[in-house]
Amino acid sequence: MQNLSGKRVIITGGSQGLGLAMVESLAACGASVTAIGRDRAKLYAAEQAGATVIAGDATDATLMNSVVHEEMPDVLILNAGARLPMKPIDHQSWEEFSTIWNTDVKAGLVGIQAALNTPMKRGGRVLVMSSGAAMVLAVPYIAPETLRLSGGYIGAKRMLWFMAHSANAVSRERDLGIHFQVLVPCQLISGTALGHQAAAAYAAIEGITVDELVVRRYGSILRPAQIGEQVAELLGDPRYGNGVAYGFRHESDILPLDV
Repeated sequence: MQNLSGKRVIITGGSQGLGLAMVESLAACGASVTAIGRDRAKLYAAEQAGATVIAGDATDATLMNSVVHEEMPDVLILNAGARLPMKPIDHQSWEEFSTIWNTDVKAGLVGIQAALNTPMKRGGRVLVMSSGAAMVLAVPYIAPETLRLSGGYIGAKRMLWFMAHSANAVSRERDLGIHFQVLVPCQLISGTALGHQAAAAYAAIEGITVDELVVRRYGSILRPAQIGEQVAELLGDPRYGNGVAYGFRHESDILPLDV
């Protein structure tokens, strides 16, 4: 991963979970990392890992435009997101149902627009964090009923995937040389706050523990640290430089998901 040494990387949602795992891994590979999170106190771990930290909201266009313009990163990782209300569809208000659209999707749009309109330097890469839940009603197949408490989450994560393709079209049309890619953890990750929240809700329905649920559904447990390590691999290995969608599974190589 020597070619990450000195590379400038911005990671939104970098205070915990997958964001922090990516901060730690990329900083360990020599990258100059800036972590953005809403709560300054929660950014302490990222700071200890060697990152510069910025307390702010990744859905704030003024903030993201300013950070991208000033930092001029080689890599922008759009990872910011919110927890979702775990309720059946007949018990969710519109505000609850659209939570992920107003956080994850909005932050994705703001970050993508900052990259395109600043613009980032030629050769820059933007990684957009999606979810294996976006593969519902797709191939490989995930039974929709197994995610029946997730409200608008599935559509929101699929939209982020689509937005990366749309951004690549703009980059080509404007000859910007910026490449947008989607990261897709293909297993529920109980080691993150969001993953544990979702796993706990479904485990309660089935009367089993969180780990039992995850192993029963996926056969293994995917840890945030593996995501961090494989994102570093993806950025440092030219084999992954041109694809758009890549997935991650426990003890598996990075999975190309492009159709």
